[in-house]
This record gives sequence, C-alpha cells and structure tokens, in this order.
Amino acid sequence: MPNMTDHFDPDMSALAPHGHAPLRCAAVLGAGAWGTALAGALQRGGVPTWVWARRPGVAEAIHRRNHHPHCLPGIDLPSGLGATSDMAHALYGAQLVILAVPSAATRDIARQAVRLMTPGAMVLTASKGIEQGTGALMTQVLDEELGKTMLTGSIGGPSFADEVARGNSTLLTLAMPALARTHPRHRDAQRMASGLMQQLAAAGITLELTSDTIGAQVGGALKNMIAIACGMATAQGMGENARAGIITRGLDDMRRLTQAMGGRIETLLGSSGAGDLFLTAASGQSRNTRLGMRLGRPGGGAHGEAGELAEGAVSVMSVQILEREFGLRLNVAAAVRDVLQQRVAAGPALQQLLHASTPNTLPFVPRPPRFRATKPATGRAGEAARPVAEPRSVGYA
Repeated sequence: MPNMTDHFDPDMSALAPHGHAPLRCAAVLGAGAWGTALAGALQRGGVPTWVWARRPGVAEAIHRRNHHPHCLPGIDLPSGLGATSDMAHALYGAQLVILAVPSAATRDIARQAVRLMTPGAMVLTASKGIEQGTGALMTQVLDEELGKTMLTGSIGGPSFADEVARGNSTLLTLAMPALARTHPRHRDAQRMASGLMQQLAAAGITLELTSDTIGAQVGGALKNMIAIACGMATAQGMGENARAGIITRGLDDMRRLTQAMGGRIETLLGSSGAGDLFLTAASGQSRNTRLGMRLGRPGGGAHGEAGELAEGAVSVMSVQILEREFGLRLNVAAAVRDVLQQRVAAGPALQQLLHASTPNTLPFVPRPPRFRATKPATGRAGEAARPVAEPRSVGYA
C-alpha cells in the first residue's frame, strides 16, 4: 500500500493549539468543485488529504498539476494534495472521510467505501439533499450503510466552492449527533471536531458545532428549493419584495419540517440555515438560482448547459415523502414542483405561493397565564406552588 503521507509535513504529530491532536489523514470522496475545494482547504489547514475522483484524468490533473481540469478554473490547488481514482488508496488510514457526491450517489458510494474505512473514523456528508425514494437525510443514509462504528455527521453552510478553494473567509456548520454531551462517544467526537476546527481555521474556514443534524440538513436541502423559486421570481421581473416574501414562506417551511422531524429551530438561525439560504437565494452564482431563472423564462428547461440537474430539483421531489409522513404541505416545494412538472407556469405558481392563505404559517401559540401570587410564598410549600417554566420549542450552532 502506498505511503499516504508522502509530501506532507513530518511534524504533524505535534499537538494542535489548545492541546487537541491534529487529524493526521483525511479523504474526500468526490472530485467535483465542492469536494475539491474542501480537500484543498483541509490540505492548506495541515491535514494530509487525498481526493477520490471517479475519472482517472481528473485525479491525474489534481495530483500532478495542482488544478482541476473542469472545475475551479484559474485556481491553483495546494501543493501536496493527493488525488487518485483508487478508492482504497484514498481511504487508507483516513481519520476523516467526507462524501462530497450528489445525494443520489451517496448511498452507493458509502456502500463501496465502508469496507475500506478505518474503524472509528469521522465520516461527514457534504451533500445538501434528500434521498430519492426514501426521503432520508444524508446522515441517515450514512448510518444505515456504515453501521455504528463510525462517527457520522454533516458539513455545510454558505460556501461557493471557488471562494473556499481560494481561501476566502467562510463560516460552515459541522453537525454530529455525537457532539451531544449525553452521547456515549461525545469525548471522541469533541476531540476530533475541535482538532478539525483548529486546522480548518488556518485555511480561512470557521466551524460552528452542533449535535442537530436534522436542522442542519433540512436547512441545507430546503434552501435549494427556495433559491429555485427566487430565481423564477427574478426571471419574471417580480421585484425584491416578492423575493423576500418567497424567502419568508421558505423559512416557515424549514421551521415546520425541522420541528416535525425532531430538530431544533435555533439551528436554522446558523450558517447551515439562514446563512446558506441568504447566499444561495441572493446570488446568480448559485446553480439552483440559475435553474429557477431558466424555469421562469418562456420555454425554459430544468437542465443546465452541461445537462446537470441542480440538487434542489431532485430534493423538491424527494421531500414529498416527508410531507406525507408528517402531514405537512411545504409551500415553496409545492410551487417549484408544479413548475418543474409543467402543471403550472412560473408566474401563477409564485402568485399562488405569495398570496394564498397559508394557515400553517406562524401559528398562534397562546402563552400560559402569568402566575400572580396573592401572598409571597416562602419555603418548600412556596416552591411547590410556583409554575414550572416550559422549555422553549424554538431556541446552529
């Protein structure tokens, strides 16, 4: 087996700042723009990293010439970043594995990789989608395919790949159930996450940590659908007010689905929720926004110039499984589906989204009556009479 630390700093055994041991080897499965950018950031942060590319020519260009032949034009990748089309080679000894493949491919790649992974590795999904046919979030797919020996989670947030590849400042969310203090592997997860946080900081990436993988992934998946709707509104010339209204409807979709699945609403206020939504829905660089702009023009189609379908167009169909399971109607998802399936034109679909009565939006939650004591109570009897404060249901950490 080849030496996976060739060309890497020999002093990596030294402790990282604050005493956290650095990650000694990482692998990124998927050599698209996002996977390559993440791999480059890990390498710049001092994590010896290999990229697995499906096509040997892509692996050769990254490994030998420090550039991607199709993505990230004009960007030099860090020296020492390894790339290969041999998955076993890429995964050998990796303490951290990131799957940066489309949601539709995540299960198959995880199934191929599990027998090659180091037991106890931290395995993260960088995909922002919902699985077709099952409605599973990507961490659920990982758990089903990898078993209980791996620390699974997700990484995402507002991040254009080219800016991450250049080292521009970026805020991401690392979500892992094992970060919860009650999890039996909390110490392992905290140690590895803290080491990764410190190493990525050297590459311009700040990590928020949360144990709420549901909120983090619902935000990442639904923001793509919202961006498609915002792109349609732009193409229709509906104005900024309409775009803001679409985002408002979309945030409520995020809130209701997150709550229904057992996630925390406060997670949606972090980088993987509101932050990612702002970037994706406000910029023409977003593939999903560009898809919406095509759909909003007369005769526009769903596929881009390269024949690729944006992740949001896949998830907007897959999320129907979750809508049925939890008895929800996600308003933005429904509008985008109608347009994608050519049931309704973009203009009428958006007007319906913005102006129809939506009783599920921001329901009134009555507050309990404020306790008024007629006489100051003291001692244990007084303590028993005091009302117990209800925990907040809203609250990325």
